[in-house]
Amino acid sequence: MGIYATRSADAVKSPYYQAVPQRSSTLRYVLADLTETRAAAAYAALVEIERLAALVASAPGLNDRITLAEMIAQRYARFRDLLQRYAALDASEGMASAAPALDDARRRVESADWWEGLAVVALSAPLTDELFAALAGGDASSRPGSDGSGPAGPALDDVGPDSVTRWAADRLRAAIGEDPVLAARLMLWGRRLVGESIVLARVFGGERYRELAEQLATSHARRLDELGLAG
Repeated sequence: MGIYATRSADAVKSPYYQAVPQRSSTLRYVLADLTETRAAAAYAALVEIERLAALVASAPGLNDRITLAEMIAQRYARFRDLLQRYAALDASEGMASAAPALDDARRRVESADWWEGLAVVALSAPLTDELFAALAGGDASSRPGSDGSGPAGPALDDVGPDSVTRWAADRLRAAIGEDPVLAARLMLWGRRLVGESIVLARVFGGERYRELAEQLATSHARRLDELGLAG
């Protein structure tokens, strides 16, 4: 059963947005519960593994392919961690509900080359992490160790830059500094990426949509500035 819904026609949306079905007049715009939020976060992590794997074929050299293999292993470990600590006992149902919106977003920002793919890793993936972290934030009672029964683990809202994001940003920064044409192209691509992230905020965020959209836009602008793509 779908759990997501569209907002009103005056809401900010990407030009690539496609409406998703409404669930009901009572629960429109709201995730059913935090378990489903966590399952959606787990599916988003699976999508990132697939994106990294797709980059291998376009990698310009062996070193990048080796690095990607290591990055995929790290992201897989994170995916397993999300399943074990945040999703329902059987996460497949919640992940299946989240899949259409996340898969559509992925298709709408399918990268055309290596550099666009790296930009997705450096810019889009952190926004998705940040979105689900914000949706699940504050639920300390569900974290391991919160009741003294087990060791504490990192919270879902611990979304600082990881080694995958840093690696992609470093590769991009070096190339952008040497190629102003590439920089201009990626600046436009970055706008499209944040647009799709805001679409996801609209689909998943419910009544917090505008707050989340502003938060994501601010974070994205900071990352663009760090890459030398602000303009």
